[in-house]
Amino acid sequence: MKISEKRLREIIREEIEEIKEAGSIQIGGMKTYYQGFSSKEAKKVMDDAIRNYAKDLRKVQYRVIKDWMSKAKAGVIDYFDIVRGLETGDIARAHPYETKFLKSVLDRDKIMNRFRQYFGGKKGKSGRTK
Repeated sequence: MKISEKRLREIIREEIEEIKEAGSIQIGGMKTYYQGFSSKEAKKVMDDAIRNYAKDLRKVQYRVIKDWMSKAKAGVIDYFDIVRGLETGDIARAHPYETKFLKSVLDRDKIMNRFRQYFGGKKGKSGRTK
């Protein structure tokens, strides 16, 4: 059965209107319902705030990576020291979600590749271990 382009557009418009009316979004096999914003200003405020939060997180993330790399280049730590430090140690130093966030920063491909490139693979920098 062929559907004309006009009928296809009509079906898509109907689905979009249904989503707008119900306030739900189909994600995989599950429907998620969201209540609309109370006003256009509220939406703008949240969008601007999230942009600022993301900008701040990127700045902090850059500082953390810069600190890790400078210590790695000085021969003080390597990738596995950072992993051990994030996953073990005193629980009072940070909340679990904070260490989880730092671990996710470390596990990004670009960051792991920088460590691998600097240390030269599995064996690590010669003279690093004593």
